[in-house]
Amino acid sequence: MANLSAKEIRKYDYRPEVFIKKIKEGSPFEVKGGKKVVLLPAKNYDKILRSGTPMQLNELRFVSKSGDAYKLTDVVKTPEFGGKGEGASTAKEDAALKSLRDQIRVAKKKDGSATINIRIGSATYKISDAESTPGTPKSDFHLLDSDGNEVVWISHKDGSTPKDFQQWGGMSASKEPKIYNHPESQKFIKDVLSMYPNGLPSATTIARRIRSSELKNMTVYGNQYGGNYSRQNVTLMLQGSVNLSKTGSSYRITATHTHLNGDEMGGGYEPVFMAIYKGDRSDFGIKGTRVVIAPIESRKIKGMV
Repeated sequence: MANLSAKEIRKYDYRPEVFIKKIKEGSPFEVKGGKKVVLLPAKNYDKILRSGTPMQLNELRFVSKSGDAYKLTDVVKTPEFGGKGEGASTAKEDAALKSLRDQIRVAKKKDGSATINIRIGSATYKISDAESTPGTPKSDFHLLDSDGNEVVWISHKDGSTPKDFQQWGGMSASKEPKIYNHPESQKFIKDVLSMYPNGLPSATTIARRIRSSELKNMTVYGNQYGGNYSRQNVTLMLQGSVNLSKTGSSYRITATHTHLNGDEMGGGYEPVFMAIYKGDRSDFGIKGTRVVIAPIESRKIKGMV
């Protein structure tokens, strides 16, 4: 895994917050050589991590409990900071959820109420809190009413452009049978197998546009699209920092990109089939290949098929 640096720590808003939280909780950091150490707070470290100059970040030093000194570049970019491995994809979602929960808490205090009105589309919900959605459904986190019931479901992606996406969703026969069994999905899989019987060449990505609006919406909003909102049919799809703002007597949730269930994803976000060279994968029997549905501009495509 790579190490942190001034550029890396500030690449995403959640990274300084994760670092600060670990310092405050006394959680160990992994440093060069695989050693794990507990770092003590340094003077103004939180302000420097959040808004310091690159020079200040490079000069920042932490002392471990054993008395050894460390700089940012000594710290390994473990999954909680977005490094490869289990937990990398959820770290950003956790940071977005924490931000939303904090904003809801502040709004409730300001309004002097146990709930706040959040308007989404034409509906208004009385919301008391937000929490992470367990498991691996389309929803990353959801909003709760005063009785603790889930009433709004949100899919969250980090970043601000299609290139920040890995995918809209997978096509696994076991996890996404409706998407896998769709005629267009089956046709793409069969065509790729026919075109590349020995697998894709190295550093190659091919794609195909999807005709079915239903299939596009299922991969963006969840495989229960068309029914009631749920963990597998989200109310909102957000990308980037999540913001809560008040208009009149109610609040609205926005982000860098905000989409209501059913909004068409166009431009660089258009969902397309992709077959991507991946040496350690053989999706659907296609050697060295990963097959997903992803934004058309999420990666460089060698050709449309």
